[in-house]
Amino acid sequence: MRSPYKHLFFDWDNTLWNFSANAEESLKVLFFQNGLNAYFDSFDEYYLLYKKRNDELWPLYSLGKINKDYLNTERFVYPMQEKGCLNKTKSDAMQRDYLPLLAKQTRLIDGASEVLEYLKNEGYKLYVISNGFSEVQYIKIEVSGLQKYFTKIYLSENIREHKPSRLFFDYVIKSSNARKSESLVVGDNWDADIVGAKNAGIDQVLFSPAGNASITFTPNYIIHDLRELMSFL
Repeated sequence: MRSPYKHLFFDWDNTLWNFSANAEESLKVLFFQNGLNAYFDSFDEYYLLYKKRNDELWPLYSLGKINKDYLNTERFVYPMQEKGCLNKTKSDAMQRDYLPLLAKQTRLIDGASEVLEYLKNEGYKLYVISNGFSEVQYIKIEVSGLQKYFTKIYLSENIREHKPSRLFFDYVIKSSNARKSESLVVGDNWDADIVGAKNAGIDQVLFSPAGNASITFTPNYIIHDLRELMSFL
């Protein structure tokens, strides 16, 4: 260990676990399984509508402006509604089967296993901090093969506070017996991870593989590949 940090708090989706690829693959399976190709010209047409609405809903959920049930229902209703072919039986089936199928997917962000192995061997204490739904996050983490690296998993549903709330970050710092000066948050979501950590007085690493993150201040570190963590930790 050659840094001032002892406690590393990792976001899960799209930081360690490839949510984008796993979600798209799961939706594609269900799209054809439920015969939605009879309503849409292609899976891509459906997926773009789904992703647009899902990306709008998650920040609202993180801020407590909508609940989990609304998010889960609305993101599957929206594509069919926009296409003018709403079929509640179909959208309900997509909603019912999506999370269980998603939880079984195993694609990781490049370098995730290598980096966690290195950090664990260097003596860092590693944690997951996530706004993801508890009924699937625990399964995703277990199936991924990465669970062995983490001291504890912190999910917003269990804490009853969501990132970027300062109360969320204060809770995980206290629960892990860490000091903020010895802690570092690693995440891909600007508002939930980076702004949240900064407002809580914790150093941050923005993981921006595409290099196109829209930022309003300079975080402590910006990386484009997880393996860059090994250059300063």
